[in-house]
Amino acid sequence: MKRLLSIFILCMVCLSAGAEWKWQNPMDAGFPVIQNQGWPDEIGQTYVRLPDRAKAEVREPLWNLSRNSAGLAIHFYCNSPQITVRYQVSGGYAMPHMQSTGVSGLDLYSIDSEGKWSFCFGNYSFGDTIRYSYTNLGQDKFHNRGFEYRLYLPLYNSIKWMEIGTPEGTELTFIPQSPEKPVVLYGTSIAQGACSSRPAMAWANILQRALGYPLINLGFSGNGQLEKNVLNYVIEQDARIYILDCLPNLTQKTDQEVTDLVIAAVKQIREKRNAPILLVEHAGYSNAPSDQRQYESYTRLNAASRKGYETLLQAGVKDLYYLTHEELNYPPDAWVDYVHPSDLGATYQATAVEKKVRDIL
Repeated sequence: MKRLLSIFILCMVCLSAGAEWKWQNPMDAGFPVIQNQGWPDEIGQTYVRLPDRAKAEVREPLWNLSRNSAGLAIHFYCNSPQITVRYQVSGGYAMPHMQSTGVSGLDLYSIDSEGKWSFCFGNYSFGDTIRYSYTNLGQDKFHNRGFEYRLYLPLYNSIKWMEIGTPEGTELTFIPQSPEKPVVLYGTSIAQGACSSRPAMAWANILQRALGYPLINLGFSGNGQLEKNVLNYVIEQDARIYILDCLPNLTQKTDQEVTDLVIAAVKQIREKRNAPILLVEHAGYSNAPSDQRQYESYTRLNAASRKGYETLLQAGVKDLYYLTHEELNYPPDAWVDYVHPSDLGATYQATAVEKKVRDIL
C-alpha cells in the first residue's frame, strides 16, 4: 500500500512539474523565425533548405539532403533560468565517423547586453524524442530581462517537430528572420558540417557567427557538384557574396571537366548576379603526405580549378576571388578521417574564409 501511495505521489509531482511549463512551437510564431534559410515565403514554416518545387529538378540524393537542417538556427529572447528543447528527427542519430550531437543535436549560445557570447551546455538525451535541457542560465548584469539566444539546429538530420519550453511566469520571444543580405554557400559534406562534434562548430556556422550576416548553407554531402540545376537555386538568392566549395565532390571528373564546370558555374551566376564570387580550393587529405594518390588527387583538382579561375579573369569577369589550399592551411590534426574536418579543421577553414571574405567586402 505504501509503495502504491509513493508511486501515486511521484506521478502527481511529475504531472504538476509538467503543468508548470509552457511549450512554444517556433512554427506558430506567426512570422518566419528560421534564420539562415532561403525562400521564407515557400519554406518558412519548415526546417528544410530547398523549396518543394526543387524536388522535380534536382537529383534524389541531393533533394533528401536538402531536408536536413544544416546551418539553420532559431533566435529568441528569454529571461528564464531554464530552457528545454524537445524534438523528433526522421533519420538515424549518428554516423560511424560523426557523433550524434553533431548529426542530430543542438547548440545554444547566449548573448548579453554588451554583445558577449557564451556557450550554454545542456544535458541531452536521445530517444524517440530528443531533449536538451539547459539550467542555471543566469541573468544579464545590467537588467533582469535575460539574454538573446541563438539555437543551432542539427547538421545531418531532418526535424519533424520541435518545441521550446520554459517555466510558467517566464518569457520567450522569437526573433523574426533577419532581413540582411545573406552569404550563400554551395558545397559538399564539408560545407554541410561533417564531421563537427556539434552544430555550431560546423565551419559555415563559425563563419556566420564571425561575420554576423545570415548564411544560407547549401552544402550537400557527396553532392556538391556545381550542377546547373542546383546553381539555379543558388542564384535565386540575392547574396552579399557567393562561395563555391565543391572540389572534394569532383574527384571523378577529368581535369578539363573540372575547369569547364568552374567556368560554367561562374558564368551562370554572372548572368543574373553581380555580387562577389569566391572559389575555394580543396583543403587536401589527412593522408596525402603518406599516400601519393591522395596528394595527386587534390592537387590535380586544385590546378584544374585554378585554370578555370584564370581563364575567367582573362575573359574580364569582375569581382571573382580565389582561396588557395595554402591559405586554408590545415594542420595534421585537422581531420576526423581522410577528408572531413574535425572541430579544429572547421575552425581553420572558417578563419581562412572569413579573412578572405572580409578582404572582399
